[in-house]
Amino acid sequence: MKHKRINISKLLFGVFIFFAISNQSFSVAVKARSTIDLNHNWKFMMSDIAGAQMPGYNSDNWNDVSLPHDWSFQAGISKDGAQYDKGGYFGGGIAWYRKTLNIPVDWKNKHVSVEFDGVYMNSEVWINGHYLGKRPYGYISFRYDLTPHLKTGTNTLAIRVDNSLEPSARWYHPCGIYAPVNLIVTEKTRIKPNGIFVTTPVIDEKSAKIHIETVIQTSEQEGTSLSLETSIIDATGKVVANKTEPIDFDKEQSCKIVSEFAINHPKLWCPESPYLYQAICKIIRKNVVLDEVATTVGVRSIKWETKTGFWLNGKQTKLLGVCEHWEGGPVGGAWTRPLLRWKLGLLKEMGVNAIRTAHNPYPPFFYDLCDEMGLMVMDEGFDGWKQKADEDYGKQAFNAWWQRDLTEWIMRNRNHPSVIIYSVGNETAGNVAKDLVALCHRYDSTRLVTSGHSASEVMDVFGVNGHSEKMSFYSEVLPDKPFVATEAPHTWQTRGYYRTKTWFRDGYPNKGQEPFPLPDLTKKEVFHYEWASPENWKNAKQHLNSSYDNATVRLSARKNWELMRDLPWYSGHFRWTGFDYYGEAGYVHGGWPFRLFMGGALDAAGFKKDLFYFYKSQWTTEPMVHL
Repeated sequence: MKHKRINISKLLFGVFIFFAISNQSFSVAVKARSTIDLNHNWKFMMSDIAGAQMPGYNSDNWNDVSLPHDWSFQAGISKDGAQYDKGGYFGGGIAWYRKTLNIPVDWKNKHVSVEFDGVYMNSEVWINGHYLGKRPYGYISFRYDLTPHLKTGTNTLAIRVDNSLEPSARWYHPCGIYAPVNLIVTEKTRIKPNGIFVTTPVIDEKSAKIHIETVIQTSEQEGTSLSLETSIIDATGKVVANKTEPIDFDKEQSCKIVSEFAINHPKLWCPESPYLYQAICKIIRKNVVLDEVATTVGVRSIKWETKTGFWLNGKQTKLLGVCEHWEGGPVGGAWTRPLLRWKLGLLKEMGVNAIRTAHNPYPPFFYDLCDEMGLMVMDEGFDGWKQKADEDYGKQAFNAWWQRDLTEWIMRNRNHPSVIIYSVGNETAGNVAKDLVALCHRYDSTRLVTSGHSASEVMDVFGVNGHSEKMSFYSEVLPDKPFVATEAPHTWQTRGYYRTKTWFRDGYPNKGQEPFPLPDLTKKEVFHYEWASPENWKNAKQHLNSSYDNATVRLSARKNWELMRDLPWYSGHFRWTGFDYYGEAGYVHGGWPFRLFMGGALDAAGFKKDLFYFYKSQWTTEPMVHL
């Protein structure tokens, strides 16, 4: 269930947009909400320039770019890249973006805001030289009200992005405006951003109850004779429920309307059949629509049980998951919707039904695609609650910003049927944990909260990373709460390379860390070919790992699947990872010239490893063979 931007070509009023080389002009007869794509014709300069926020500054000689844009990936790698081995030897730095907007006279009495889906990191935004604010976190959406500072004609939007402190993550991160930017134009009476919350509290075979909370705000002096019309529409376009209610603003010029609907014989959302309804909310005055927002609705129930794991729509369901960073492949962090659909489609083909957003939120269109394609999401908010990388968000801004960022994250994503659980951290610690969980519950009481092996005592679901790979874990007394393997197994494969001797990342684990049996295939190694002669390696980790599923931390992918399949309380696992990814090249692979973490079932180009076919053989019903 998500907020869906209305395609302006489908609105009843005319929208005419034309592009020049360095500016964007609009001629719009706005009678309802208009969401306008600002992803083309930006000026970009990889430098910190005094005065670049001012309208009079001449940026004609800057580079022309379109969004999404990842300057770090475009610049490429170097042995002394500022992100070092953690970020695959890519760079950082400071850069500026500028865009000219030509605002029509029709917008004089409109409310206009700009919405950024993702800027990494420490972004600062100006309109016509007026400072709008700063957002340190690189993995969160944010917006600014432009209305007080716009004028008819030429306007200048400027963004400074500061990645001068590196490495700012423990893996590769994009640099710049790596996700879409939109201009939102409404009347002064409008539905608040993230102001719609849809839940499906009661579901059975015959009917479903849909609960919708809608928050409306106004800056008009006379907000009278207003009503909210809400319609539930099925996938064929048929209206299956409808209700109209009066709007009555409080002293803060805000109003929340709670609506209840019943749907007969609902079609349920699930990975095999991700059926979607829409809730259309309209603000109406005397038969004129002032605002309109479409929210995708997936009717489904979720439940976590200590003894029997995860349940979807009343059916015990194993989470066949992978962890993924927001980066990789041919575009770094600048994923477009078609490319991301290709990537997610490969995971679906493998049999994956769930993704953990390790270790941060993704841009909104990722969740849109998961809704449409039937992929469940463990939505993760943060890596650490304090410093983990040298100059990360945990060090730079977490204490001052986590409440604002968590609020935006939960309120933005809580309508997506694909999101089944929140994770608030990964292998971290701190007394703030209980406050994080409480704030998640405050803004969304319908989903439970977990973490990647962090402050487990205050989490709703016991999330475990590598600890669940030990033999000893299965003889321990587990907490009296549901369990999920948030990060397991850890195995490595290099496509086309084979070794008959079992390899452990850290050598054979110490006492108390014993792995499940993983015998060598032969007494002596059969295959000796390598990328370079061993005397040219930086250290012993710089060999290419075996595709026989015998290069690991503690257990094989086969054994991990066997445990999850056969233990009822084992809700599922999120293997590390689905795809190979740039960064963490030193930890496992010894560093330069190795630049990637090669733990995926697919490599960074999307080519399938033998491990892909193993999972496909177990996680799908399609007849297959792979030699």
